[in-house]
Amino acid sequence: MRTDIPIIILLTLMLLAGGCGAQNDKTAESMPVQETVETDNEEPAEETAKIDFTEDNLSKLYESRKSVSDAASFTGDWNRTAVHSSFGADITIDNQDKEGFDFTGEFFYYSHMGDAAGRAYFISENQAIYKQFDDEDFDGEPAYIGFSLDDNGLHVIADGFVEGMGMNVSVTGDYIQDEPYYTNGNVLAENFSEYDLEQLKELLREETYNELFLNNTEIGDVSSEAVKLSDGTVARHIECIVPTMGDGYDLLITEDGRYYFYHENSDLFATTDPDYEDWCIPEYTVAADEEQYDDERSPFLLWEYEGYVDECSGYFWQDEFKNCDYDGDGSTDRLKRQWNGEEQTAIYIIEFGNGDKLTVPKGWETGFPHVQGGDLDGDGQREILFTLSYDTSTDPLSFGDMWLFDKDISGEYYEVELPLAKGENGAKGFTIEYEEPEDLVIRYSIKEAGLSRSEEVYDDYINYWWTENNTCLLRSVYWAEVREGKYPAIRCYVEPLPRSSSSLGFDLSYRNGKYEIGYVELDTPDGPF
Repeated sequence: MRTDIPIIILLTLMLLAGGCGAQNDKTAESMPVQETVETDNEEPAEETAKIDFTEDNLSKLYESRKSVSDAASFTGDWNRTAVHSSFGADITIDNQDKEGFDFTGEFFYYSHMGDAAGRAYFISENQAIYKQFDDEDFDGEPAYIGFSLDDNGLHVIADGFVEGMGMNVSVTGDYIQDEPYYTNGNVLAENFSEYDLEQLKELLREETYNELFLNNTEIGDVSSEAVKLSDGTVARHIECIVPTMGDGYDLLITEDGRYYFYHENSDLFATTDPDYEDWCIPEYTVAADEEQYDDERSPFLLWEYEGYVDECSGYFWQDEFKNCDYDGDGSTDRLKRQWNGEEQTAIYIIEFGNGDKLTVPKGWETGFPHVQGGDLDGDGQREILFTLSYDTSTDPLSFGDMWLFDKDISGEYYEVELPLAKGENGAKGFTIEYEEPEDLVIRYSIKEAGLSRSEEVYDDYINYWWTENNTCLLRSVYWAEVREGKYPAIRCYVEPLPRSSSSLGFDLSYRNGKYEIGYVELDTPDGPF
């Protein structure tokens, strides 16, 4: 039974800031690499194996470089993936031999760029490290770039100030030898209807539309909010900012079909409103009625509710369930809730517009439902991802339920097996084993991912949380979302250390007839709301 105190938890994300930088090529410090010789005394190799391949350990690992006759092939052109398109990067690797390989790379942060080149030396069959050092380095210290190769691609990390990088430009990231996935790849569809785009193209004319609207939208940060004009009209305010370039636009689209567009750099203003005379978008505020409406709504109304969620009047996220099409067949799908007060649980039923039904196993009554659809296995029809998040818990990142459903040959939905540990109800996540803290560092291992990590914490955290009896926990996926596109996956988020607010993100991707865990990295979700 859940006994969490209902307190709304607000999570915020920090955005990167822009800056300037220059290009500069540096070569690695030239040092001989010794052929590995097998001896009876292999203690140094064992010590190296205990060192995690992390940024902080690159300098230590570099000292263990060796010849590797059966190294994995790093050779080829690699593209950074799962980033904003303006953070794109590419690395070319060639001249691989048993000692290491040569690489060159270009890296971007909006208009800032950087480049790096040199030779990386093997420390294992699938890991290599490059050391960059020169007496004229900006900080007088060496920098290290680590390359790690697995089935999911090339993973690059760095330690120290890498010369040749513009401000906020980084070499770190995941790279693949295919077309990269960009997080802003659907920015137009997410913020504009086809009708909006047609109206804007007619308003701005094709050349201006392409140069000032379309280009800025595709390379910039785009945000959208509901506002109200002085005449009471509700509108959408869409703002686009392109860091490092001082470029972007302000756009208002009213519910009655008026468009107001202002581009800062060119001082261009255009509107479809024939009676509007100012050379700027109209003044707006957050609608007082909407603020009052939100104040009057509550998430807690759902807990004892039975019926269709889109009819739960006063439920804070009621609108999320109106006019939904989860299976993509063009008909409206609805979510129905059944409540069991004695068990403090709820069961949800998805009623599809084509007459199909999907009953989700029970979860706690305090969970808030989310339904997503997407073709994850490439069979042409959407799978259904159902999750419960516990936003009002005192520890919302510790709890979560998720179920993935697919159709069998008879057309019936069944739950898909996922490579995660299972907990109570629909909880799925990682089995994490913790070692005793040492010098404010907690080392832990993730059984399902075959991964070990170390995180630095504060004294208060160790005193408050860690005990000798609390060394193995199931940490649930607290939020998951369907990511469609060329590389569809379920993006999942887990908080490995309880109440630390530090999250790990990973993909569940369909390969070879099953779902597999992708590269695990520090990451924080934008959702759920």
